[in-house]
Amino acid sequence: MILTRKPDARRTVAILLIAVAATIGATAGAGPARAAGAPQGPAAPQTAGTPPVGSAAVAARTFTIRHKNINDVYLLISQRLGPDGSIQSHPRQKTLTVYDRPEILERVAALIAAYDLPPRTVEVSVQLILASTGGGSAPAPPPIRGVIEKLNALSTRWNDYRLLGSARVLGTEGENARLRIGDDYQVDFRIDQVAEDTRVVRFKPFELQKRELSVEGNERYNPVLSTVLNLRDSQLFIVGASKMETSNRALFMTITASVQTP
Repeated sequence: MILTRKPDARRTVAILLIAVAATIGATAGAGPARAAGAPQGPAAPQTAGTPPVGSAAVAARTFTIRHKNINDVYLLISQRLGPDGSIQSHPRQKTLTVYDRPEILERVAALIAAYDLPPRTVEVSVQLILASTGGGSAPAPPPIRGVIEKLNALSTRWNDYRLLGSARVLGTEGENARLRIGDDYQVDFRIDQVAEDTRVVRFKPFELQKRELSVEGNERYNPVLSTVLNLRDSQLFIVGASKMETSNRALFMTITASVQTP
């Protein structure tokens, strides 16, 4: 007597599914099977500051910022990265980790080295000159003769010049400074930046102030001129600072910024 067992329907279905899957893989030439639960379609977007998935050429390099503001350096190099590039900023450690192709990282390194320099020292010289008309033409003081020649080349309206005061001070890049000029004026300024390549000194702000006394006798300085200046190294700059109370007088200011050799 021969006994037969009924086939297990669930086992038969499982065998058929495995056979079908193997047949499809062999026909299509498929590579290794994707792990269960792996995402299909395009890769998920990368988190900022990490190298893109699949970008084998992307490398990482960390830079320590020693002198400049780390946010300024971040903005400077972020415009130089390639399409796969990204930056991680660590303000407390004053470091930036840059991800990009090796050749771009080399350019970023050179850019940071040229920008992240110790603060420069600048000698700032200021003169205040009162110009007027209608009076007798007195000999010009020697310190302003060259300035008067330049002013006369621009306008022949003024025929009398008087030096109200002059002063100079050594300022440091990134710091505020003050100059007292004569009895009634002072200049407050900040040397915002010294461009290493062009040797242009940026003042932001640069403010001329005049001393005034209140009814109670208290002294205070009110702004006469407030501006932003970009001056080339050691170049004399002349600015009309203020038109005085009467139309026959004007105040001119000369400024010279000389970058000191380290």
